[in-house]
Amino acid sequence: MKILYGITKSNFGGAQRYVFDMALGAKKAGHEIAVLCGGDGPLIEKLRKENIRVIPLDTMERDISLSKEIASFFQIIKVLDEEGPDIFHINSSKMGGLGGVAGRIAHVKKIVFTAHGWAFNEPRPVWQKIIIKFFVWLTLLFSHKIICVSEKTRRDVSGWPFIKKKLKVIYNGLEKFDLIPRTDETFTVGTIAELHRIKGLDILLTTWSKFIKNYQAKLIIIGGGEERENLQNMANNMGISDSVIFKGFIDNARSLLSTFDIFVLPSRSEAMPYAPLEAGLAGLPVIATSVGGIPEIIENNAGGILIEKENPEALLSALIKLYENADLRKSFGENLKKKVETEFSLDKMLQDTLEVYK
Repeated sequence: MKILYGITKSNFGGAQRYVFDMALGAKKAGHEIAVLCGGDGPLIEKLRKENIRVIPLDTMERDISLSKEIASFFQIIKVLDEEGPDIFHINSSKMGGLGGVAGRIAHVKKIVFTAHGWAFNEPRPVWQKIIIKFFVWLTLLFSHKIICVSEKTRRDVSGWPFIKKKLKVIYNGLEKFDLIPRTDETFTVGTIAELHRIKGLDILLTTWSKFIKNYQAKLIIIGGGEERENLQNMANNMGISDSVIFKGFIDNARSLLSTFDIFVLPSRSEAMPYAPLEAGLAGLPVIATSVGGIPEIIENNAGGILIEKENPEALLSALIKLYENADLRKSFGENLKKKVETEFSLDKMLQDTLEVYK
């Protein structure tokens, strides 16, 4: 098959990781692959290293601009006419909306949309959520098949008109990866996340300011994003900057999971994040909010501890519980590792998705 993947941005968050893994896996399976994306980020570099053809979409940006959206729309149609793909697999909200309509106009045989999360689940005014739901519904209507990365993602839209039969749940998957040797024995709590408000890292810092008063530890935050300066200022104002290390974006950050004792993800909204899967494969216990598909990864008090979002006190209790019990950390880490290896493999994700293309 000739498969064209489309995604709005070329940074390397969860959706970009998914596109990279799918493109590489489909190429190894013998299909002809190209990736259409905006920006000039690390996704493009990683694809080119694997000799996967990249088609830049220079007018596509995350921010809303009517003139650029119109330009992007016609550019997508042009690419589809020139490429003539059998499958147009679109990812992210903007590429999903524009790409779905463009794919229908260009008479693409099969348009597949992967829902990596719903923007209407994020903290927003009600009127914004209504508008977003309408445009999401249009995206789903124009797609022939819709891959949901969690059961929760599927349930959120399964009752919408003309949608239910298109939905299929396929979990994100990953394969084993190398970990660097640990040299620093300081007790370490860590997270890997894009630094956006939705990740709840302000809640983590608020909690940390209380935790660090009574315990010797450090907090490592890996990732870049628009909230980095605000979070650093917050740590400085709280007087905890000596124990909080902002590492910024690190390529192959998951290799550093061996330097953590506990992984924390206090998100306000998620679909099926890679970070707790990677933490589980590294044998770490995870503390995470019970949002989106996270409870499908972590069984509470078995592979980690689930807490309510926006709840610093619950997060503090969970940190103390795991800090004080090494056996519990080990047990949770082992249980989560087994679950990730069994239910969230890269091979299964690839095989199930290639079946959707048929």
